[in-house]
Amino acid sequence: MPKFPTYPKVTARNFTRWNEEMFCKYNNERVYNHPNLIIRFVESTRVKQLLNHLLPIKDSDKILAAGCGEGHIEKYLKNGEITLIDISKEAIRRAKDGLGPQNNHKFIVGDLEKIPVRDNYFDKVECSEVIEHVMSPKRMLKELQRVLKPNGTLVITFPNEPLINFFKNVLIKLHLFNYFFPNIPRDMTEEWHLRAYDLKSFRRDLGGSWNIVNEVGIPFWFLPIRYLVKCVSGLDRGSPSSE
Repeated sequence: MPKFPTYPKVTARNFTRWNEEMFCKYNNERVYNHPNLIIRFVESTRVKQLLNHLLPIKDSDKILAAGCGEGHIEKYLKNGEITLIDISKEAIRRAKDGLGPQNNHKFIVGDLEKIPVRDNYFDKVECSEVIEHVMSPKRMLKELQRVLKPNGTLVITFPNEPLINFFKNVLIKLHLFNYFFPNIPRDMTEEWHLRAYDLKSFRRDLGGSWNIVNEVGIPFWFLPIRYLVKCVSGLDRGSPSSE
């Protein structure tokens, strides 16, 4: 098993600065436009699945793009009131530049564990490849439920890190990793991912006040490099977890 560098210590105090550095280094546009066909296929499939699971979208729907990054997904949302939030100032700057002056877009620089929006505001939340980066997934999910209306929809995606690292380790042992995946970390928890996340982790963090509607393996159910989960917010609003 290859030895990886010790992960840098990230605390609540330095999280925002650390996240800004990581965003500038590993922003999402690099995977959407990556020279590796496999990476582009997986990421484009993720976006298509996420958009399909948000449908139908009414003009009156209020949608939260939680951890929006550069706004790549949101450019495909043509109706509804879209609120984009990210803790990275640079991400919001790029999202504003990329999406332009559309009347149905609002932008917030903010923490997903303390969303500056009133309770029961949004009809839908989309949150793609974010939960593995936050300090407390449980707190984030509590906040997303707080700002969702009862029976509101959450569509979330996250990497299946154990499977990804298994394939990476096979390629490393065969001395093929750098050939197939240049400029990709051998283990994302070396630097930008705060945890090796998977479906079991998500089910544990979700808690009992959500109803899971669908679970999808991306790009295929038999090869889940990513997972998409569609949930409906229940009526048990409990206070946010202290974890």
